[in-house]
Amino acid sequence: MAAQDQPDFDGFTAESTDDSSTGWISVGPGETHTGEITAYRPYAGDYGVIEIDGRPFSLNKTQRDTLIATLVVGKQVGLRSSTEEESFENSDGETVTYYPTQIGFKTDD
Repeated sequence: MAAQDQPDFDGFTAESTDDSSTGWISVGPGETHTGEITAYRPYAGDYGVIEIDGRPFSLNKTQRDTLIATLVVGKQVGLRSSTEEESFENSDGETVTYYPTQIGFKTDD
């Protein structure tokens, strides 16, 4: 589902859901839950977990794809490689050299 096809949740007026026994967010039929994304764990569960105001919610594939399409795809990103070489010793005892790379993102602020 493309970002422009997302439903309008009428200004995100949240109806509270009580699932405090597990801490996990569970949205029942007709309910909504809104808040700030406070963490994203892409490798948790099958398709990732986001935390909304500190409470986890397990994403399905469509939700994960929507999150990426909305918050990642189309955003400006910059990469910069250092001019100073660094090195480390790998588990085989070999020295690996590299130029550290930074990544930065433009924010809407």
